[in-house]
Amino acid sequence: MPTDRPVSRRALPAAVSTLVAAVLQGERVAATVLAAHRYALYLSVRGSVLPVVTSDAVALPTAVRLAAPAGAVSWGVDTGDEVLVGGGRVSLPGCDVVAARTWRPARVRDGVATVGCSGGRRGNHLSTQLELSASGGESEWLADGIHDVVSGVGCSGGRQGSHLSTQLADAVSGLVGRGAGLTPSGDDALAGALLVTHALGAGHALADAVRARLGATTAVSAALLDAAADGYAARPVVTLVDAAVATDLAGVRRALPAVLAIGHTSGADTVIGIRAALTTLRVGVGCSDGRQGSHLSTQLEVPTGRSAA
Repeated sequence: MPTDRPVSRRALPAAVSTLVAAVLQGERVAATVLAAHRYALYLSVRGSVLPVVTSDAVALPTAVRLAAPAGAVSWGVDTGDEVLVGGGRVSLPGCDVVAARTWRPARVRDGVATVGCSGGRRGNHLSTQLELSASGGESEWLADGIHDVVSGVGCSGGRQGSHLSTQLADAVSGLVGRGAGLTPSGDDALAGALLVTHALGAGHALADAVRARLGATTAVSAALLDAAADGYAARPVVTLVDAAVATDLAGVRRALPAVLAIGHTSGADTVIGIRAALTTLRVGVGCSDGRQGSHLSTQLEVPTGRSAA
């Protein structure tokens, strides 16, 4: 017998990052699908990127995290399609992703090491091995690029000398958006460097330089770089950075495999950025009055070869 009762829609409960809770709770608006993959759906909402990820995906710092794994969810949309977002839900063709709670993304610890200036202060650090397996080719240009970037940051007070401003801007421009995919290799390495400099209290100038160039990369990658500039990243990456900056060799060894497993090369490229930033800061970077700091006594050794990500 016919009925006018509406057909109930499937509701998928989700946890919403506190960084994007306001986007999801706002007025319902049309959002454009940037990409749809097995583990994640990326939406452009009011100029922000909203990742919706399955329970077995990498928990990006700005993600809406489903309780269901990949295979149990069908997005039902393709790149360029529009869906409705707001009022605490994402309305997909076959279901509604409904905000059930919030979650707080991982953030690198502040003050785990001291970046000193030439007054002679040095952090009391142990030598650390960051056991990165990377193939030759592109890893060298990434490491060189991060070295150039970090050489252009100021000291721990957040100051930056005018003689370094152009160098920093040019170095960042050479990395942002360089490489293929939703998160190009140059961006992944920059994210690693941003996290390290943020943890050391030396990230203000680099964060500003990267944010000035976010339009040169993909929307998804720009959102992740913006989060990294404030010290946020997926928990495995944050755990690795905290251990590396604190020169906790055992912690580095425990954390590294999970980071290298992220994406096809994203994890490995991020580790290159972490290593290169720490190596450069160990040697010393310029302060705003032209002096050179004795910044880190961390030693990083990189073996040859590559393990699959």
